[in-house]
Amino acid sequence: MTKRLVFLMIVLLMCITNFAQTSNDIPQSFNNNISTKVPVVEIENREVRLVDHDQKLPIQAGYTLLIGSDKLEAGSWSVYEDIYYWRLELYVPNARALNLYLQTEKMSESDRIYIYNPERDRVFNLTKGTTCSDFILGDRIIIEFDTEKKYKTIPIKIEEIGVRITPNIDLSKGFGGAGDCEVHVNCVEGEYWQNEKKGVARILVKQDNLTFWCTGSLINNTRNDGTPLFLTANHCGEYADSIDYSKWLFYFNFESENCTQPVFEPESNTISGSKLLSKSQSGTNNGSDFKLLLLDENLPAEYKPYYNGWDRKGITSPSGVTIHHPQGDVKMISTYTQSLISTRYDNTNEDPEGMYWQVYWSETLSGHGVTEGGSSGSPLFNNDGYIIGSLTGGVASCSFLNKPDYYGKLSYSWESNKSDSTSNLSYWLDPMQTGITTLKGTNLDSTNVFAGFSGEPKSIIVGQSVSFINTSFGNISGYTWYFEGGSPEYSELKEPGKIIYNNAGEFDVKLIVSSSNGTDTLIAKDYIKVLPNISPNPTKRKVKIAFGGAIPKDYSIRVFNSMGKETEYSIDTIENNYLIIDLFPNKKGTYLIKLTSTQINNTYKVIVIGD
Repeated sequence: MTKRLVFLMIVLLMCITNFAQTSNDIPQSFNNNISTKVPVVEIENREVRLVDHDQKLPIQAGYTLLIGSDKLEAGSWSVYEDIYYWRLELYVPNARALNLYLQTEKMSESDRIYIYNPERDRVFNLTKGTTCSDFILGDRIIIEFDTEKKYKTIPIKIEEIGVRITPNIDLSKGFGGAGDCEVHVNCVEGEYWQNEKKGVARILVKQDNLTFWCTGSLINNTRNDGTPLFLTANHCGEYADSIDYSKWLFYFNFESENCTQPVFEPESNTISGSKLLSKSQSGTNNGSDFKLLLLDENLPAEYKPYYNGWDRKGITSPSGVTIHHPQGDVKMISTYTQSLISTRYDNTNEDPEGMYWQVYWSETLSGHGVTEGGSSGSPLFNNDGYIIGSLTGGVASCSFLNKPDYYGKLSYSWESNKSDSTSNLSYWLDPMQTGITTLKGTNLDSTNVFAGFSGEPKSIIVGQSVSFINTSFGNISGYTWYFEGGSPEYSELKEPGKIIYNNAGEFDVKLIVSSSNGTDTLIAKDYIKVLPNISPNPTKRKVKIAFGGAIPKDYSIRVFNSMGKETEYSIDTIENNYLIIDLFPNKKGTYLIKLTSTQINNTYKVIVIGD
């Protein structure tokens, strides 16, 4: 399938929830049939595009348009079951996708903001403190504010609306835009990098009225306390100010679940807002092009974040990878298998005092991963899995597979740019002043838990039981079991013991384990198969098939003799939960009764002994 076709097949996803939305948390207006039309305000589309530039500079994602406070005055209030809600639709002609930049600090905790498209099949719940939303495809976006009290003026401020651009359908920036040579992070090349990938995120950078795609990573500090420190490149939003940083959007876990490009844009976990802590001097001759941010929120446990480790020794690495979002697409991995070279930026001569690592990418089983625009700021990992640099630029691409890239050295960024805290990494990454040169990554094990279980036997007869063994691990404080069709159906014991199944069918088993800061859920679909019981066996001529519960409406029965020839039978009796089958025409011997339905497929061997 070509990238062009993939791009054309992208459709809106159903109710994606990137901002801590629960499955039942929907706009109030969805709960009733409201005939009132949503007021529409048209925003003039004054397109802003950059002139083409070096491909390793941040790729433009789009631009923003100011929204005057007078525009919000067009919104209208409605009420339903003591909940007030305010709605307004913004229309930007010829826009491909829209997002919002807003202030929400004055909301009360019970207030809710939703944005969605007119078709209502893509909805975001923006919680208090959200400064930037993800994109909604199309040229219209509806804002809904739900509250328990009616405000004279809604306590939110919509400042700008973002417009996403696509310069050319074959060169789309964002989802589907990466080159054909790239390797998805869940290909075999990423098998040993599953922890490190969880720290890497795509960034929607805002600088004045322009937006860009970049990449960066969570990075650990010597307190190992999960402080949301985030490392990227200084040239990503090089001229951004504090207001811009507060509106950056970080996409975690934005990746294909396997080794192929997904047809539909996958879900991700987002955090909005950051603060600048430290950065290098501008220019590749003056500094190592790093930028350290502090995210405005701690990463929720359900994001399964990983705070990548680092190595500041400045020793060349013989092999490793980068994990990145080329063209703003889903997460990819590129591999190097020849030693890095210490050098100056865009220079092929080795220089031990150079501020950059030069890297040549290698062909691997799944492709020849390189970097592209949008990969800027991505972490370079050494063979021990530690960050040793951040991507500045280079010449490598899917058209130039054997050209080099350049990563600003973490060892130089440590404190060689300047000694003060706003220009180095040491102050932030070693707040305890330990002086260590390497630090392992962490997933904050004390708060991560993993659900697991096994049940034996998995296939039983009505009335029999299954023994469940808990194989979960982590600092677990609670267990919640759900046994569909079982008795009991619910348990909070660590080891629930034997569960009896009195009805035929296929049943799910679910286990939720929890800690003080998170949960993990394992659902095994159709895990237990319960077959109807047949008796008596041997029989003179009749057998009873007991289902425990209702007989399936789509059941089918066939009878075969020991030679495999189908023979006659009759249904002697049908009750609510069992059948009686009469094998009256048959001689003494062994017979096979084949029972099938949507959930049952079983063959019983029955011995007929005659009258």
